[in-house]
Amino acid sequence: MKTQIEEYSVGQLARLSGVSVRTLHHYDEIGLLKPAYVGSNGYRFYGRAEWLRLQEVLFYRDAGLPLSEAARLLDEPLTAIERLVRHRNHLQEQSRRTAEVIETLNATIDHLKGKRSMEIEELYKPFSARQQAEYEAWLIAEYGAEMADGIALSKTSIKAQPGGMAGAMAQLREIETDLVIVYEAGNTPVSDQLHDLLERHRDWVARSWGRACNAEAFDGLAEMYRSHPAFVARYETLSPRFSSWLTAAMKAHADRLRNET
Repeated sequence: MKTQIEEYSVGQLARLSGVSVRTLHHYDEIGLLKPAYVGSNGYRFYGRAEWLRLQEVLFYRDAGLPLSEAARLLDEPLTAIERLVRHRNHLQEQSRRTAEVIETLNATIDHLKGKRSMEIEELYKPFSARQQAEYEAWLIAEYGAEMADGIALSKTSIKAQPGGMAGAMAQLREIETDLVIVYEAGNTPVSDQLHDLLERHRDWVARSWGRACNAEAFDGLAEMYRSHPAFVARYETLSPRFSSWLTAAMKAHADRLRNET
């Protein structure tokens, strides 16, 4: 017996998924989600493969990723299962880190209200030396043994700055606060208003590293921010979906720097 192929028109798929027909048309135009075929009447029709691809697009969109980044992920040489498992693991780790930060926030609020006492170590639980050591180990495992020399140089450079680590982190918080303000004002990651802010960020990175931070290095830093759950969780505490916006902005800025040379 011939197996019946289930298909939905663009309007039907729009109703089922909660995505507008106009959005589905846009996804088709940019190559993100092509219909299975277009009928003689010009209507788009979607089969099971397209339903699943749309679901994956929506997973990435819900995580705050720009469509260009969603397209890049979908074009990776991985199976859909591998991509979905990776995304699930990323969200689970992000959730774990966020839960730890929320737990410390609640404890601090109760402490300030006089409901409980806190040891000083508890104040910095989400940012502990153990986690810093884990992060450095991850860097070395991800980028090779030469990263250990870069980490040592960075620590020396930060200590040499006025105010040491505390001063450097205060400067970074100012930059990040300004970036969040621009983000929450609704600016896109490619907004011209970001140029000076991202240059401040790049200069801060260069001083912290003790060496230049060129376009490739800034792009690589954005990739690292996006890859490590601790960074994602940290930026999400500044503003929801800020982590993906920031990395997209850094990558766009790196592209501009390349085009200027």
